[in-house]
Amino acid sequence: MSPRKPLLALAAALVMPGLGHVYLGDFVSGVSLLLAIGLTVPAFTRLALWAPATWLCYVVLVGIVLALALYGGSVLHAFRAAKRAPSAALRSFQRPTVYALYVAAGYVFVLGPVSAHARDNWLETFVVPSASMVPAILPGDRFFADKTVGQSGGAKLERGALVIFKAPNDPRLTFVKRVVGLPGDRVEIAGPSVRVNGADLTLGPAHDTFASVHGLTAMRERGARGPYTVLWPGAPEASHSTATYVVPPGNVFVLGDQRAHAVDSRAFGPVPLANVKGIARQIWFSRDADGVRWSRIGRLLR
Repeated sequence: MSPRKPLLALAAALVMPGLGHVYLGDFVSGVSLLLAIGLTVPAFTRLALWAPATWLCYVVLVGIVLALALYGGSVLHAFRAAKRAPSAALRSFQRPTVYALYVAAGYVFVLGPVSAHARDNWLETFVVPSASMVPAILPGDRFFADKTVGQSGGAKLERGALVIFKAPNDPRLTFVKRVVGLPGDRVEIAGPSVRVNGADLTLGPAHDTFASVHGLTAMRERGARGPYTVLWPGAPEASHSTATYVVPPGNVFVLGDQRAHAVDSRAFGPVPLANVKGIARQIWFSRDADGVRWSRIGRLLR
């Protein structure tokens, strides 16, 4: 006969979801809690990609809150159940070696692979430290990227999409840039004007506070999901040189939105589609030296 100690039940439940219940002799409830808590956030992550675009970060937040609530509830329940539990003979699995195996198996077969699958195939968060994508993405923006690109029924690459990719010349580096040219496109850049297959992407001048402060020229360009603003150096007439690029099959041509200070396909060439890892969708948090930028939270990236 061995009484169950509430503090040990509490500690076990904190170490691994469901372990407190295993300690109390309820193996089925323990495993059920492990699966429920481990699968909640990935399930809501997948659901977020099916929801309306503006709901994405909020659906993920609901999943996180629900998982934490289940986890906290399981810890509290294990503690209370241990206080009420009478002394009883231990079952065969109520021993330290089984608890250790449960923890290892929980990380290796449930929590680790499930979270990795969601991150690698559905949704991943990124932060941008540089200003190369101003004004769409500011330094300190944290955003979700849709990683279903290239999958059956997944996100489609379009002109204007903000893509996350491994640099062609150094796969250790991850960039976010805007797709301007698709496979087979002919991209012409003449000063602050961009043409694709002979058609202007540039719509004309735009107003942007960052551009005004830093002496840049703001221009509007046409994307598949609507226009966006890009920044060029100097005045529109400052450069008349023309550069022409033909995008090879299986590649895309990308440019940074702050064209004055962006390392992009003008420097490292077209990006193989195999290097594209996702499409930026929505800002879930943003902060700079002055604090949290609340107005940017939930903003869609286009």
